[in-house]
Amino acid sequence: MAAKKTIKTSDFMEFDTIVGAGEKLKAYWDENSRQIIAVGLIICLAAGAGVYWRISSRASAQAAQGLLNEALTTMTASQPTEAEQTASLTAALTELNRASEVYARTEAGQAALFYRGQCKYRQHDYSGALADYTAFLDQNGLMADRLRPFAFENMGYAHEALGENAEALTWFEKAVQAGRSAALIGMARMHEAAGETEPACDTYKQFLAELPDTGYREFAEMKIATLCR
Repeated sequence: MAAKKTIKTSDFMEFDTIVGAGEKLKAYWDENSRQIIAVGLIICLAAGAGVYWRISSRASAQAAQGLLNEALTTMTASQPTEAEQTASLTAALTELNRASEVYARTEAGQAALFYRGQCKYRQHDYSGALADYTAFLDQNGLMADRLRPFAFENMGYAHEALGENAEALTWFEKAVQAGRSAALIGMARMHEAAGETEPACDTYKQFLAELPDTGYREFAEMKIATLCR
């Protein structure tokens, strides 16, 4: 298996160069989960020290945090082949299972539910992902609060993957209300898929207004030119 790389802010703050609207949109969905994982890794690392002091068993907290960090690093490692990517997800899932089941009372163990949902989503187990996201949304704490808007958005992606567009729209809306502006493009697509041209047009415009430097400006502008007449 290829060596794991160190995660840097630049790895998830920049999007790929525009190569066409269709390829660009596909890249967005492919990269979204990895972006969220990378953001979460930084949140976990930053919050970890404080977490250890707030719970009854510092040893358990440290063990859970270690498993979670290892799983996230495994999930974000660049693998050259599909077989290695599959192996990475399987390895990460094992670590996340242990963190969420053995250390369920720790904040890192609870956050592992979110990332287990991410892992299952990437394995195309959308129902399993929804179950984990739902369980995660019952959790409280610093990590849970910071990851909650991402969980709302990911619920939208999972429902969309199952063809449940109305339900997906509901979760994208919750993500936006929680401050996750990137979910606006999901809202716009669900409106468009339902034939709701005016709401789709307005939401694409809002997406560009709130994220003016998005790497997906070209796609949103193309949609606006097509829908907003």
